[in-house]
Amino acid sequence: MNHFPTTLLDAQQYSNATYVGGATDLMPLFKNNVRDDQELVFLTRIPELHGIEVEGKRLRIGAAVTLTELAESPLLQKHFPAAAQAASVVASPQIRNIATLGGNIMQDRRCIYFNQSEGWRSAIPLCFKTGGKVCHQIPNSPVCRAIYYSDAATALLLYECEVSYLEQGRTVSEPLSSLLHRHIEANGLSCHEHLPVIVTHFHLPIPSGEERSGFHKYAMRTTIDFPLINFALRCGGERRAKLIAGAVAPEPVELTQTAALLETDSSDDDVLQACVQELKALAKPIKEACITPPRKRDLYLQLAPLLELRRR
Repeated sequence: MNHFPTTLLDAQQYSNATYVGGATDLMPLFKNNVRDDQELVFLTRIPELHGIEVEGKRLRIGAAVTLTELAESPLLQKHFPAAAQAASVVASPQIRNIATLGGNIMQDRRCIYFNQSEGWRSAIPLCFKTGGKVCHQIPNSPVCRAIYYSDAATALLLYECEVSYLEQGRTVSEPLSSLLHRHIEANGLSCHEHLPVIVTHFHLPIPSGEERSGFHKYAMRTTIDFPLINFALRCGGERRAKLIAGAVAPEPVELTQTAALLETDSSDDDVLQACVQELKALAKPIKEACITPPRKRDLYLQLAPLLELRRR
C-alpha cells in the first residue's frame, strides 16, 4: 500500500511504514525479492521538504530536493562545489530527475552476495541483511561488511553537514555523521531494519570565500554505475583541510593524516602515499562487482585528480 501525504503531520501517521523519496534505490531490491516492504510513504509531495535556500549563515536543503536540482543549484555550485559535483554523477539523468537527496543518503548498503536474484541467493545461507547470521564476505565477521556507496554522503560530510529529522514525534538536529552511523548499523542487521525517521532538511555552514573543494568519483561508467571509490577534498579558507573517502567501507571514512599533509609543503606524491597507507588501515576491501580487492587498493591513488585544488 502506498501513501502520498502532503504534510509532515500526515506523514507521521504511518509509523510502521517505510519512508521513501523517489524510491529509485528500492526498485531493484523489490525486483530481486530482497525487500518486500508492504507499506510505502512517499514524501515528495510535502512542500516543506523542497527548496534550497540561505538561512542565516547556513544553506538549508530539503530532503525531497532531487539530485538534478542539487547539481544545477547556483548556490551549491558557488559555496559547496563538491556537493553539486557529487549529485551530477549519480546514476543516469533519468534517475537524478527522480532520486532525492534524503533517499540517496538513506540508501541500502550493497554486496555481491546480497544484491542478487532470489534464485541465486537460494543456493547460499541467509546473510545478515537477509535475516541470517553470517557475512559471506568475511565468514568469521560478527557484523555485515556490505559497502555504503552514496556519492552525496561523501560530499556532505566534507562540509560538516547537519541533518534534521522527525523521530517519534520530535524534531532532532545532529551531525549527519551521527544519523548516518545509526542508519548504516541498522541496515547491516537486516535490509528490513530501517530507522523510523523522516529526514527533513540538511544544513551546511557557508564557508569563507577562500575555501576550495571538489569531488571525484571513479566507476566503470562514471555517470551510471555506483562508485568503485570516491573522494571529497577541501583546503584553503579558515577551516582545516579535510578529506573524505567513500565506497571503501560500511560508511565513509575521514582521512585525517592525509588531510594534514595538504596544509604543508609535502609533495603530491607524499600526499598520495599517505592516502594509500591510511586507507589500507581504515578500509578492508571486499569482493565487488567488476573489481578484486587488490585492484580496489590500486584505486586509492584516484585522489590524484583532486590535488589540483592545492594550487588554485
